[in-house]
Amino acid sequence: MDNLVFVILPPLLKGAAVTLQVMLQAGLLAFIISVVTGLLREISNPLVRFPIAFYVEFFRGTSAFVQIYWAYFVLPLLGVKLSAIECGVIVLALNVGAYGSEVIRGALKAIPRGQREACIALNLPDWVIFIRILLPQAMIRIIIPFSNLLIDLLKGTSLLSVITVTELAFAGRQTVSAQGDPLTIFGVVLLIYLILAAPIAWGAKKLDERVSRKLAVGMVS
Repeated sequence: MDNLVFVILPPLLKGAAVTLQVMLQAGLLAFIISVVTGLLREISNPLVRFPIAFYVEFFRGTSAFVQIYWAYFVLPLLGVKLSAIECGVIVLALNVGAYGSEVIRGALKAIPRGQREACIALNLPDWVIFIRILLPQAMIRIIIPFSNLLIDLLKGTSLLSVITVTELAFAGRQTVSAQGDPLTIFGVVLLIYLILAAPIAWGAKKLDERVSRKLAVGMVS
C-alpha cells in the first residue's frame, strides 16, 4: 500500500499541476468576462444587450463537455487551430464567465436604486456610475458566489480529458490502467481535488468576513 502511494503520487501530482494551471488561467479570464458581460447587460441598447444575452444563454444552456469537444475538433475545420490547453482554458472561461455575468448582474441589482438615481441627479456619466460607484459595491457581494464558481471550474477541468489534456482525473485513469487498484488511486485523486478546493473556499470565507467587518466598522463610525 505505502509503496503504491509513492508510485502513483508523481503522475497524479503532475496532473494536479495541469489542473491548477488551467483553473487559474481560466478563472482569471472568466472573472474578466463576468465583469464585462455583467456590466454590458445593464446597458439599455438592444444591439449590445441581445448578443450578450445570447452568449450567456448559449453557454449556460449547452453542455460544457460538448462545447469543449466542438471547439477542439470542429474549429480546426473552420481554420481556427488551438492547442488542447488553450482550447480548454478558453471554453471553460467562457462557460464560467456566462454564469459569473449573472452573479455580477445580481450583485448590481442588489445595490439600492437610490444610489443610481442620486448619481443620475448629479449628472455623472454612465461609465463613472458603473465603474466608480456600483462595481466596487458589487465586487463585495460576489466574493462567495464567485468562489463557488471557481470550485466548479476546478472540478470542470476533468472534462478536458476528452481532448487529451492530462489533468488530474485523466492522470488517475492512466495510473489505474498502469497500476490497477482503482480504489486507492481514485481515493487519492479525490483527496487532491479536496486539497485544491479547500483554500478557495477558506480564502473566500475569510475575505468575505474581513470585508464585512470593515464595512460594519465604517457604518458605525
